[in-house]
Amino acid sequence: MTDSKVFLSIIIAAHNCEKTIDVTFQSLVDALGSALELSEIIIIDDASEDSTAEKIALFSIQYPQVIISRVNYQNVGKVRQHGISLSSGKYITMLDSDDILKADSLLPIVNFLCDVQPDMFLTKLHEIRDVSRIDHQWSGLNPEKISQDTAITRFLIHKDLQAHLIGQFIKRDIYLNNKIPPMTCYEDFYIFPRMLTSADNIYFQFDSHYYYIKRKDSLSTTLDQDKIKNLLLCTVKMEIDLPQKFRPLILCHWLDIYLKYYDLLTDNEHQRLVKEHVMMSHSLGFFINRHVRLSYKRKALSTLWKN
Repeated sequence: MTDSKVFLSIIIAAHNCEKTIDVTFQSLVDALGSALELSEIIIIDDASEDSTAEKIALFSIQYPQVIISRVNYQNVGKVRQHGISLSSGKYITMLDSDDILKADSLLPIVNFLCDVQPDMFLTKLHEIRDVSRIDHQWSGLNPEKISQDTAITRFLIHKDLQAHLIGQFIKRDIYLNNKIPPMTCYEDFYIFPRMLTSADNIYFQFDSHYYYIKRKDSLSTTLDQDKIKNLLLCTVKMEIDLPQKFRPLILCHWLDIYLKYYDLLTDNEHQRLVKEHVMMSHSLGFFINRHVRLSYKRKALSTLWKN
């Protein structure tokens, strides 16, 4: 396949995924259908110690669209950025090595991208914990054009959008202007807000093509000091990257950090930073903002006597 034929680059970060990669890869092939001819599948094996390398080597024999790179980063941010450096498609999407795509879902998406040429085509991931419930039911493509402000607002209130690069279709040019940092977690959160501000022509699909399989060792259940530090870093950067008018919604994120993780903070500066932002929520502007949910206004009230 020549670079000129590649329209969609699919990047898979693989690390010790021998138990899941076969099913994930087959779901990708089944989702692509004839769009496989317009795609490249970039699989980065990051220091795997199981049979992952052997399995993806077989994929490359079966499918000339598969590009394999072996690295020893042990860092998902570095892996994904490396994948971008190898890509040549007009659009990039990412697939985790233990997730699943719905059958026959990518061909209509690729056709839509070819016809409309949006800056971003964003989807609500279908979160699932029990893989036995996967049925590949999909209502089909029904894209909704949304403004940049709407996309940012939905992201900030976690309505339909979260800071995931998996399952999203974003122009490669936007990735080239927003380098993924070498972080072991939250690398997508670090760049996603600024990417939203780089896009004007945005479409959203509610019924996702993507099964995001939540596992027991996910970030939300295994936070440690390094992950909390990255979370703070990303939240500060989000505050810098997004326009001032979104400040009340960003304060909701600071309230969550305070209520969920403050007792785990060991650095005095981090404690000061979080408390400072909680205090900012004690303002009229926060309480009258129509986008701030009532639950967060109650959270802000609950912190009044604590600070």
